Amino acid sequence: MQWVSKLMFYMRGRYGYDELSKVLILAGLITSIFSNFTDGFILNILALALISFGGLRVVSKEKNNRLKELKKYIDFKQVILSRFRKYRNRWFQRKAFKITKCPNCKQKIRIPRGRKKVRVTCPSCKNKFIKKT
Repeated sequence: MQWVSKLMFYMRGRYGYDELSKVLILAGLITSIFSNFTDGFILNILALALISFGGLRVVSKEKNNRLKELKKYIDFKQVILSRFRKYRNRWFQRKAFKITKCPNCKQKIRIPRGRKKVRVTCPSCKNKFIKKT
């Protein structure tokens, strides 16, 4: 158990393990496994670089720089997840609603399906038009 106390002493003041470090190390491991099947030297170097950078983040003492990197990663992840949620919601609502655009301002509008022709008023520009559902 002496090695645990030595490790704790070494890690004092270090940044530690966070979400971006976890993603980098896992991506490196997956890339490494994939490179074993494809005989890819470049993939092997990429895997080593990802694992090394993830490990560097864990033992780094520059907390401000690591927090900036983590914030950029989280912002990027939120952009991707919001786009995914938007298309996922549209997929689940495809049987109940038709999504159409206003011909005047290009605003997206949901129209209930099963009503043949519907007179639609755009909520943003108040343009009126007829659409089939």
